[in-house]
Amino acid sequence: MNNNRIFKLIAAGSALAITAGCVSGGLADSKTASRTASVSNGQVNANLSSESNGSVSDPAVGLVAYATGVDQTRGQIVAVAGIEDNPTVGAPVTTNGVVTYSTRYNYQIADNVTRSDTFISGERATRVFDGQTTLTADFGTGQLTGNTSDLDVNGTINGQNVRGNVVVNYNVPTNIFGTNTLTGSVDADLTGKIGSTGVIGAFTGSDSNTVVAGGIVGTAN
Repeated sequence: MNNNRIFKLIAAGSALAITAGCVSGGLADSKTASRTASVSNGQVNANLSSESNGSVSDPAVGLVAYATGVDQTRGQIVAVAGIEDNPTVGAPVTTNGVVTYSTRYNYQIADNVTRSDTFISGERATRVFDGQTTLTADFGTGQLTGNTSDLDVNGTINGQNVRGNVVVNYNVPTNIFGTNTLTGSVDADLTGKIGSTGVIGAFTGSDSNTVVAGGIVGTAN
């Protein structure tokens, strides 16, 4: 093992617990990463240090869980998200037409990520409860779209599968007092399910100094 040892994630204006450990094989090329993961008992299976978890759900459809934290084996701040079990989205839509879905979304940002040989840090903020948007599914063209001031969804429908892109335009306070705000934009990959009664999706993304993970879920109007 080498001497790359100490990693810390700074969030909500204060330092979280410092976690130490050896990094086998050295640091990853990138200091940030994002990926999908499985979900158990309402939490994403991430296995990160300094981990912070969140979720968004609809009782009629299902749950998306997400997290950010430090991957000590690679020396990265990571965002992960996933859909729990088998969501209930209804029957496949096999005819052309447009269906709208009333949805809510949450996400978590880790921004301003910096790294040296022995240290990694970032600031974390979470958007919860107040994110709502209408998604429009055009089953004739296979497009799923929707936008708010901080979320722009551009998805592709293939049967009951959804893939695509979410642009997160974030302006999120790092704590309840609003003394510091993370601002910027990051692209995320979207994966999910859609049907006659519901839609659900998890999204994760990263750039050179930012990671994002979140979810969107709702029912047909």
